[in-house]
Amino acid sequence: MRRTDKRRSVIPLAIVVTALGGMLLSLLLSREAEQPATVQPAAAAGAHEFLDDERARRVHQGFQQGVAMLQAGEFEYAVTALHEVLAIQPALPEAHVNMGFALLGAGEPGAATDFFNTATDLRPSLHNAYYGLALAERENGNDRAALAAMQAYTHLAAENERHLERAKEFIWELQAKTRGEGDTP
Repeated sequence: MRRTDKRRSVIPLAIVVTALGGMLLSLLLSREAEQPATVQPAAAAGAHEFLDDERARRVHQGFQQGVAMLQAGEFEYAVTALHEVLAIQPALPEAHVNMGFALLGAGEPGAATDFFNTATDLRPSLHNAYYGLALAERENGNDRAALAAMQAYTHLAAENERHLERAKEFIWELQAKTRGEGDTP
């Protein structure tokens, strides 16, 4: 598959992931702001709030930069921005998903697999992580793992999901391929 072909399949999915990630990130940041602070001395509490606000701002800004770079096909820059986000907020599954798509676009499906797996570990219901995992596993030559990941995606995705038909075609092709492999002596 040529590099431009990868971009055509990765970028639309990245846009969907970005929209979901942005919504979830906003929800995460708004929840953090609503939670009552623990009791601390007045001076320390002010410094702590500033650090939390700065941390949240840096995560949000880095995430948005990473997504913009991913959408623009600038995969190496997306990797850099998302790496910074994950250094601050390592348990943010949306950042792991976007990092996976950035690495996949950069031609590193092995590393992408690790990030997609981490995203599914952090949030097992994150269906786009399974879609990306399927693409990465197929690039790695792991057809059975790709098939399992795409089946998980189709089970978790909403009926009106944009990529659902493409996912079903992917499954059909891999099922035919894996059946064919089993038929040879």
